[in-house]
Amino acid sequence: MGSNRRGIVGLKIIGIALLYALLAKLVLAFFSDSGNVTLVWFPAGLGLATFLLGGTRYWPGIFTGAFAAGMLVGDSWPISACIAAGNTLESWLGAWLLLGNPGFSLSLRHPRDFVWLAVTGMVTAGFSALIGPMTLLLNKYLTLEALLPGMLHWWMADVLGIALVTPLILVWRNWPKDWFARTRLPETLAFLSFSFLSGQAVFLSWFPELLSAYGQTYWAFLFVVWAAVRFGRHGVLLLIAQTAIQSLWGLEHQLGAFATVHPQSGLLNIWFYLTILASVGIPLALTLFHQQQTTHALQQSEARLSFALQTINTGAWDLNLQDYSVQRTPIHDQIFGYSHPLPEWTYHTFLGHVVPEHRQMVDGSFLDACSAQGNWNFECKIRRIDGEIRWLHGSGCHQPGYYPRMTGILKDITEQRLAEEDRQLGALFFQHCREAMMITEADGTIVSINPAFSRITGYSSEDVVGKNPRMLASGRHDQEFFHAMWQTLNNGGEWQGEIWNRRKNGELYVEQLSINTIFDRAGLPLRRIGLFSDITQRKLSEEQLWKQANFDPLTGIGNRRMFYDRLDQEIKKAQRGGWFLALLVVDIEQFKAINEHFGYANGDRILQEAAQRVLPNVRETDLVARMDGAEFAIILTELEQIDSVTRIAKLIIQKFAEPFAVENDVAELKCRVGIAICPDDADGTESLKQAAMDAVKHCGLQDFRFAAPPPAA
Repeated sequence: MGSNRRGIVGLKIIGIALLYALLAKLVLAFFSDSGNVTLVWFPAGLGLATFLLGGTRYWPGIFTGAFAAGMLVGDSWPISACIAAGNTLESWLGAWLLLGNPGFSLSLRHPRDFVWLAVTGMVTAGFSALIGPMTLLLNKYLTLEALLPGMLHWWMADVLGIALVTPLILVWRNWPKDWFARTRLPETLAFLSFSFLSGQAVFLSWFPELLSAYGQTYWAFLFVVWAAVRFGRHGVLLLIAQTAIQSLWGLEHQLGAFATVHPQSGLLNIWFYLTILASVGIPLALTLFHQQQTTHALQQSEARLSFALQTINTGAWDLNLQDYSVQRTPIHDQIFGYSHPLPEWTYHTFLGHVVPEHRQMVDGSFLDACSAQGNWNFECKIRRIDGEIRWLHGSGCHQPGYYPRMTGILKDITEQRLAEEDRQLGALFFQHCREAMMITEADGTIVSINPAFSRITGYSSEDVVGKNPRMLASGRHDQEFFHAMWQTLNNGGEWQGEIWNRRKNGELYVEQLSINTIFDRAGLPLRRIGLFSDITQRKLSEEQLWKQANFDPLTGIGNRRMFYDRLDQEIKKAQRGGWFLALLVVDIEQFKAINEHFGYANGDRILQEAAQRVLPNVRETDLVARMDGAEFAIILTELEQIDSVTRIAKLIIQKFAEPFAVENDVAELKCRVGIAICPDDADGTESLKQAAMDAVKHCGLQDFRFAAPPPAA
């Protein structure tokens, strides 16, 4: 890619050198004195345009072209090299000054751009005008007496070349496509044809009988005005270039208005003539161009304003403060319910639409604005022509003058007022809601809280805003809980549930939490709103009721209700999982005698200790329940082998056989254990329990008995 780019630059340098040498050869061959000094140096404009558009990397093309031009007219290589260096320095310095000038633009759309170009050309041409003639003087091509005139002519030639060729290249690099549009093509052809024929007649003596000898050169000004008005900068610069070529050609052939026996005198006349022609045509073209641009910008501004007013549904009005008549846009009348603009509208027409309770306020503010010659701003209710009540916002600006006016806009703000009322109601609800509210960013960063949040958690707004709600975490929920919560939020935008958190003072509490998500127009999460209430007391009450319903109040282990619920669940799990379940019924024999001997209070304590002796011998997943009086039931779950049941039964019998301390005495208990296996003995709740109880009854002399003999190990 880099080699291709360098190759293209090299080809451009060669092309610039050839073009520069060709222009220089033509000028030096036809319009020079002794082949070196001329009043027209077109290559100077080409060189400056090259540096302005391409940069300093193209200097070899300028230098080579100027050097080749000198060699083509018979100069020695040292003279050619010195003159080429002066020409290259002139172009480089001019580009450096112009590109570093913030007031200059390559587009040449303002008269100051041409002024800066001309002034810069006058300054930089002095370097070439100094180096070139001095080189010719040192090589005896010029005499000392001819040095200063030669410098002047050299300077004038470079200035004219810069003033003509550089703008022509800069402007015509953007082709005027509208010239050859179907609607403009006849005028374009007429302009090109008539301007060419006029130049031929004036400067090359075509049609001598049609033109008077007086005033011939003024014909060009007629065409330069035509060019400026209809074809802009492109037309003016093209006409000046055409005039320069025709006048110089006529001088060379001693024809036309500038024919003279002294070529230098004719060249000087052409120089001044082209300077005056450019001074008239270019400012005129730019002035008209600027006016067109201003008009176009004004039209665009009006179109944008009209579009903006239509987009925001805003009407514009212009009130005459003498007769109170109003000029307005169609949207103005539509706001008042009219499908078509009324033929006539006045300030009093507007007041007639204002509801009576607002009419005095609106009229008073209008009169105050008129007397103070200030701005008028108001909001009021109106009744549309169809009877609907709407809110309006209007603003006007006083325009003083011989005919004072007030101009402004009018907008229906009913939706905004309703939205503001909803916002105020929402803010009121947010502040006074008994439930805590928390608003967060999509990532959970807290944005706002209401007073109920502070009352429940103990945290103030300063404590939590900008932080993450995880600061409330109690530690009672694992990562899987929160992962599932966020997955639900991200999938559906809402989550509900109970969650334990910690207050600022460290106290744990449980809350009923509901989280909802607000999405933006693109469907992305914008805000999340958490609404929660403290349900700790309710939760504690529910737990207390649950315990009362499911736990034995004496021993603290499960009761009959929990036993049946758990047994039903475990049987179903065993059937699904394909494993065994064992039910052990432990019956303490002759416990009535214990109560009678030691008393019922001590009997209760013995039962409590008996329950505690059972618990260490089973797993946490198993259940120990008190059924009736001195009867316990044990559910052993998820058993892969039956032999572990025998071991547990023996441990329980052994623990019950150990003496129970009762005040200053001891009590001894004896128990029997009946064992039923699901699904071998039964696969239902009642049938399994009955099988275990039957096994107890038939223990005989045995301490424990299976409902059916277990399979041999």
